[in-house]
Amino acid sequence: MSGRGLIALAASALAAPGLAQWQSDLGACARASLSPEQRIEACSRTLRADGVPAPDRATAYNNLGVAWKAKGDLDQAIANYDRAIALAPRLANAYNNRGAALGAKGDLDAAIRDFDHAIELDARLAKAHEYRSLALQSRGDLGGATRDLDEAIKLEPERAELFVFRGLLLDRQGDTTRSIADYDEAIRLNPGFAPAYNNRCNTWLIKEAYDQAAADCTVALKLDPELAQAHFNRGVLWVVANDFAKAKVEFDEAIRLKPEFAPAYKSRATLNFYSGQFDAAQADLTRAASLLHSDPYVAIWRYLAQARGGHAESAAKELAQSMSGDGQPVWPGPVIELYLARGDPGSVFKAAQHGDGRTQSDRQCEAAFYVGEWHLLRGENAQALRLFEDAQRNCRRSFSESGGARAELDRIAH
Repeated sequence: MSGRGLIALAASALAAPGLAQWQSDLGACARASLSPEQRIEACSRTLRADGVPAPDRATAYNNLGVAWKAKGDLDQAIANYDRAIALAPRLANAYNNRGAALGAKGDLDAAIRDFDHAIELDARLAKAHEYRSLALQSRGDLGGATRDLDEAIKLEPERAELFVFRGLLLDRQGDTTRSIADYDEAIRLNPGFAPAYNNRCNTWLIKEAYDQAAADCTVALKLDPELAQAHFNRGVLWVVANDFAKAKVEFDEAIRLKPEFAPAYKSRATLNFYSGQFDAAQADLTRAASLLHSDPYVAIWRYLAQARGGHAESAAKELAQSMSGDGQPVWPGPVIELYLARGDPGSVFKAAQHGDGRTQSDRQCEAAFYVGEWHLLRGENAQALRLFEDAQRNCRRSFSESGGARAELDRIAH
């Protein structure tokens, strides 16, 4: 063998360990089971190595972005997705991942553009349809969001969580029959999936099928005792059963497990309102308002807690400030106008007569309670009494206004 051949063999022998090392690092860079720090280190070693082909460098940048996003650094994540796309403009996963990071930063338009591009490059990328669905939901496009989940489910029909996501969307659109079917399918696919039971419990609550709701919440909490939403739903069931003490225990537990869970603060506040603890109710509603931003029902209950606690003037001022955006919502906007002395009871009841039969019934129930509170604050107990009786008779038992009407009737009677 010539001397040149020996040199070539020696060079190959020296190169092989380096090749093996960066390929091993590239594999670790993609491994979801590793910590973000471990993945960042592996990806960075890959990118420092010599001779790594452009497609593999793009993959490393993409996975480095995933690791930075897992650490909560969205700017670093996006910067690395940008580098991946610059090296591999047809890497659909990089567009999809960048879209998710942009969505997390609140830039929904840019996020949706990236999801669109990812789907153009790879129409079978189920995650892109799933993420675009979430972005469309945030934009209020529930129909488009549902269509994207339909497509994601066609592509990955064995993923139980997709059926749960679609069930939630269908619930928001009032299609509880189809949402129940989706939760059923999620449970068939994964009988140990606690969120499916919890969400079906919530839908049974909407349908006022309280026995089925109780059964599903019980299973959800057996599977996951720390599922805050299931404790919340069980709290609602105790409200329906008029056991406010047990309901409060569940709302307390939901808040302990998930301190940012605004519905639990809202519901605990109404329990405090029922028992006449108006300052405690106001504190919980203030917390809920900070989490939800411009929720009209939180603003209304906060006003009532303040006014009933003897602070009517400041209550009206804070109500006006909290709802000083782009005008009042169609409902319950007229209630807010009434409390701000810019409307009258007739306008509230007239506004409640819009929507389908179920919507009108629910709004009439709410109108009766909130106008009853208006009369009560004016010292007009006879008018308030009649309206609270209407609300108690017509409101769904899971509604806060139903429990409020019962509490006010008890107070008036004593």
